[in-house]
Amino acid sequence: MTPPQEAPHAAPHAAPAGAPAGGLDHHTLERYETIWLGIALVMTVLLFTGVLGSMIGGTFPLLTAGAGGGHGAVIREGRLDPARLSATPFGTPGLVQTPQGLQAYIVARAFTFDPPVLRVPAGQKITLHVTATDVVHGFQVTGTNINAEILPGHVASFEVTFRHLGEQHVICNEYCGAGHQNMITRFIVEEPSSAPTSASTPAATPGTTPVKETP
Repeated sequence: MTPPQEAPHAAPHAAPAGAPAGGLDHHTLERYETIWLGIALVMTVLLFTGVLGSMIGGTFPLLTAGAGGGHGAVIREGRLDPARLSATPFGTPGLVQTPQGLQAYIVARAFTFDPPVLRVPAGQKITLHVTATDVVHGFQVTGTNINAEILPGHVASFEVTFRHLGEQHVICNEYCGAGHQNMITRFIVEEPSSAPTSASTPAATPGTTPVKETP
């Protein structure tokens, strides 16, 4: 007796030429690759534009080369000798009134800022100048975008306007030693009429009027 014959299985459909089995064809893959390449190119252009605009707009403080950043003849290209601070406005840290406006000079050293407290008027633009005498420190003003690394012998300058009355704290956010956590200062923002405006320290930079900070 002849055994029954099995029905032949249907042959699977062949994939189109150039297409991977069970995947996308070559032209579809090429289209996806082109789309992702375009997205990457756009993101690169946006990143480059943002960094360039940030530098030009002054998000990071820039000092004018050759002009000493407006600090006087002793400082060149935003630098100074930490051993000669007494010959610069940093010799008497604090707030001073100049023909160019209010200037605040702050010195960072382990583990304190000098002055420890600074009274400033609300609504007036103030240029902050900060330097360090010993090691690298941080200078971050809460509630603002001021956040810089302060290097010995270098000067960082910022323009800021405190618009709200009260206290603005400044912290060192760069580890500088065993007392790092205690390194803090503050701005006391007052009404312009109540902020000190007269000299209260005998040593003053020529052409400036010191405004004494009150702890």
